[in-house]
Amino acid sequence: MFTRRTDRLTPEKRASATFPIAVLLLAICAIFVYLTIGGALLEDGKDTVVYTPQIADATGR
Repeated sequence: MFTRRTDRLTPEKRASATFPIAVLLLAICAIFVYLTIGGALLEDGKDTVVYTPQIADATGR
């Protein structure tokens, strides 16, 4: 897993993608938990209705 490098001035030949993937998954989980808890706290049993604006047709009615 860990390789011993004798020359410290050369760049890595193989980069690990574990850290960026872990950060991405952690962020997704945090957003999911935030939305779930926020939705549970704001839910009071009322249905929300959203009305879209009416668009006039080509005849102008």
